[in-house]
Amino acid sequence: MAASGDQTPERYFYRAATSSRRHRHRVSVYLVEYLRGSKVVARIEPMGLVHESLGEPDLVIQGLRRNLVLTGTWHHTQSQHHDRVRVSTL
Repeated sequence: MAASGDQTPERYFYRAATSSRRHRHRVSVYLVEYLRGSKVVARIEPMGLVHESLGEPDLVIQGLRRNLVLTGTWHHTQSQHHDRVRVSTL
């Protein structure tokens, strides 16, 4: 069953709010696409680890490979475990 074509999915980059103990100074990053009107709530694609200080430029490059650009600023999630920023297609 396909979702209606008039709605564009909401896409976000999520990153961990704190660095991993195992991988010092690196944070996990995910591309999350919320699917409205579908039995599947969201599609989550792990994008790997990025360095805390170089995270945003790495995400811009990874986003451009998928024709995505960052839209807006980073915000904490309600749980305070992740930060997210909205992305849109070029």
